[in-house]
Amino acid sequence: MIWDLLFAVIPAVILFLYGIENFSDEVRHVAGERFRSILQKATKTSLRGALAGAAVTAIVQSSTATTVIAVGLVNAGAISFLGSLGLIIGANVGTTLTAQLVAFKLTAFAPLFVVLGFAASLIRGPYRAFGKPVFYFGLVFYSLNLISSIVAPLQGDADVLSLLSMTDNILIAIGIGFVVTNLFQSSSVTAGLIVVMAQSDLITAVQAIPVILGANIGTSTTGLIVSLRMNQAAKRTAIAQFLFNFLGVLLFLPFIGDFSRLIENMGGTAAVQTANAHLIFNCISAIIFLLAIKPFSSLIMHILPQKDGEIVFAAKHITAKLPDDISEAQTLVEKEMVHMLNVSKDIFESTLQVAAGRMDMCSRIVHLRDYIDFLHSKIISAIVSLADRDISVEDAAHIAILARVADLGGLMAQQMVSMAKKFEQMSEMKMALSPDSYLGIQEMAALCRENIEYLLATFPKMPEDVDKKMRSNDELLRQVLNWHYKTYLIRLAAKSASSTKFSEILFSFERIGSIIRELRKTSISMGMPASALNLPDLINPPNHDEGAMEEESVR
Repeated sequence: MIWDLLFAVIPAVILFLYGIENFSDEVRHVAGERFRSILQKATKTSLRGALAGAAVTAIVQSSTATTVIAVGLVNAGAISFLGSLGLIIGANVGTTLTAQLVAFKLTAFAPLFVVLGFAASLIRGPYRAFGKPVFYFGLVFYSLNLISSIVAPLQGDADVLSLLSMTDNILIAIGIGFVVTNLFQSSSVTAGLIVVMAQSDLITAVQAIPVILGANIGTSTTGLIVSLRMNQAAKRTAIAQFLFNFLGVLLFLPFIGDFSRLIENMGGTAAVQTANAHLIFNCISAIIFLLAIKPFSSLIMHILPQKDGEIVFAAKHITAKLPDDISEAQTLVEKEMVHMLNVSKDIFESTLQVAAGRMDMCSRIVHLRDYIDFLHSKIISAIVSLADRDISVEDAAHIAILARVADLGGLMAQQMVSMAKKFEQMSEMKMALSPDSYLGIQEMAALCRENIEYLLATFPKMPEDVDKKMRSNDELLRQVLNWHYKTYLIRLAAKSASSTKFSEILFSFERIGSIIRELRKTSISMGMPASALNLPDLINPPNHDEGAMEEESVR
């Protein structure tokens, strides 16, 4: 009898799983970038994020899909770790819709959705795109209806009742929910099956509740697996989802008897009670964790600290609509420029860590490089919008200088990334820097770092004393570079230098120093009257051999 049951139910479960997976994919395909855009825009507050997570999950019928996308957005820097917490909390609430629809016997209308979806997919026109989502939506509930018809005759079978009696043990029931959800990679499958079994009187609501709790824990496994190859912030989001589900169940366990009696007192069939338990549990958990969002996020950050800081692709100072006052608008752009230079400094420090053997920093450098490109595009867009206004000659000159600084900052970041690539290649070729070479790199890096810090501290101005210090560092850098070039050529002539990589690194330092020098000169021109400026030269920076400075990929 058990084998007959398995061979009858398993194909129907596979059909259900196939339907819900494809329904989720089709909805996301129809929604396109709007799906990701909704998640990104909704993370300004945890409550808004939770509402968006619930709504999106209710539409796509997959909390796993919402969570995986949230983890991916955090990894890409589109949203922050803190912004993702609302989404994953809301996702659990959204996934309760399947159980509610099954409990209210929407399965009876499933064949209609299958036929309508199939017909719509055959008809040419604007509504054809909705054919597949409607078809798979119907297939989900049609397969549940099929399962219901298979298990209905078994409600009096002694073997089946004996097997299901294991759910009387709360821990075993939680374990069953966890295993089944991991097996099918969907808590919606588990919830749907449990409600169908309750409809057929194979299981009571009291037995079903701990299985539902186990399903909630099981749904977090996919996010944890997906995050393994992602950055620290994405790992935090995946761990947050797991702890949210696990701690939520842990909080409910002492009160599970009272909770079960509450659900029974609310009335309704066993299926309705099960669906209500699923909804109420997830709503209460969501409310608790939203109220405790700060200590919860602090706990995650303590469990998984992030030493290097999170990278989120958002402008720090520039707003979507710049102030009408040109002076205020220019100040915001200048602050964003300083932020961009700070990110370049971060790339520089990360590159030096690659030189010291930390190859794991290469992925961070790539992320920071992309962030520089993002900031550059935002700054240039803001500058263009300012240039379109009716502004004075002085303001036009100032804007032209800001555009040049933005371009120079982008070139400097490119050069730093190129240098990181060279260090990475040396590591792959098992080429170690000699102690003298490494000390030389540290010496050159110290001079470049100090000049960058001078820029950050004074931009957009350039006081005379700072200008003097930076020029002094420029001269020292030139002397150090010349000395290392000479010693390298001597070693090359003696055939003790086996690669040209070190000379390429020296060349990178030379270019970085040159760009910093141009930034210094440009900062000086900030305080000059427009009549004293040569605007064409300001708009077109001097040639830094950009062809040779093309961006190289870093692992």
